[in-house]
Amino acid sequence: MDAVSTGGPDEDCPRDTDDDSVLVIIGANPTVARAAASLPGELIHVQQPGAPALDPGTRVLTADFRDLPAFLAFTDEVLRPLRPTAVVSLTEFGLEPAALAARRLGVTGVDPAVVRVTRDKLAMRRVLEREAPHLNPAFAAGDDTEAVDRLFAAYGRVIAKPVDGVGSASVALVESVDALPADRRTAATLYEQFAEGREFSVEALSTGGRHTVVGIAEKGTADGFVEVSHMMPPPSLDPRRQELVVRAVGELLDALGLTDGPSHTEVMVDGDKIVVIETHTRLGGDGIADLVRLTTGVEWRRAALGWSIGAGVRRSAATAAAAATVFLTAPPGRVTAVAPPPALAHGRIDAWELSVRPGDEVRPMRSSADRPGMAVLTAAGTDACAAAVAELTARTVVTTAPEPHL
Repeated sequence: MDAVSTGGPDEDCPRDTDDDSVLVIIGANPTVARAAASLPGELIHVQQPGAPALDPGTRVLTADFRDLPAFLAFTDEVLRPLRPTAVVSLTEFGLEPAALAARRLGVTGVDPAVVRVTRDKLAMRRVLEREAPHLNPAFAAGDDTEAVDRLFAAYGRVIAKPVDGVGSASVALVESVDALPADRRTAATLYEQFAEGREFSVEALSTGGRHTVVGIAEKGTADGFVEVSHMMPPPSLDPRRQELVVRAVGELLDALGLTDGPSHTEVMVDGDKIVVIETHTRLGGDGIADLVRLTTGVEWRRAALGWSIGAGVRRSAATAAAAATVFLTAPPGRVTAVAPPPALAHGRIDAWELSVRPGDEVRPMRSSADRPGMAVLTAAGTDACAAAVAELTARTVVTTAPEPHL
């Protein structure tokens, strides 16, 4: 498995495509659609009804791709006559529809079986148990009472997570089998040994079974496992352990059968031990693609789509030695004040986005959707970036007042 170096020409790989390609993209948000616009050939976007509008001039078809039978009928009736070259998606709920449509049309896409096993966390654990057990924590299916009891007896601290969950929703640390609620003793919940160490996200692009890492980010999480920061390059990962992580991700992708397309893998590193938390056949969210662009020059969103039509990995010179996304938090309640972007001692703020204003409600942080804002920081090095993240995290940006009890 390889790692992309920073710098280099505008096109890291030669183009094998031409302007006759027709790329269908399922469920792109406006940022992804703008990245796709620089690809050669024709672009066709398929959006959910009511999805945010894309830029004027973008060709958009509307279909409920989360209704698989209806979407496959749409594939036959509407997409097939358009003679697409490839069908892809970078949004979680579009991954399987895109893969199934590509398979149905006989065009380029990710293998539906690979998508399915990455979206089913229990299925992924079972594959790794056979193919790469050293990357797995101990685990048990929620409806296997005896296995769950053995897991708690052996390890005490156990993570409960939805088998098909996204966005860190409903992930919980459970310290006693007696604390398990009845509604989580089902096949819909996966239990895993609590993995010690620091958590990292790995972005990779696979081509013909060769996996190339384009960036590794160090993750910061809140008490409830919701992500609150990502730093790239990772301050706590020395070069030797970076190589261990790269090797582990290659083993994971080989075990799952991913040969082509992007991946976003989360791993826990404790000394030299690497444990896979989960993986996805898409790039990472939370602005990680911006961190890749800032620190390596690779246009990761474009590359994560363009592989399917043979477009090269476009990159330019890196513009920052280190960068981070920081998610703003606030106690639950009603927003009373919002501060402007501060001047930082250790870095600078490159992007600032708040989703709340005075009078809005801030909910308890149970998933990534509950975070009230984010910032992108750049710094002169990893130490300065870590200091800037700590500095911004310590500031009160969103002030709230508790809601009165009714």
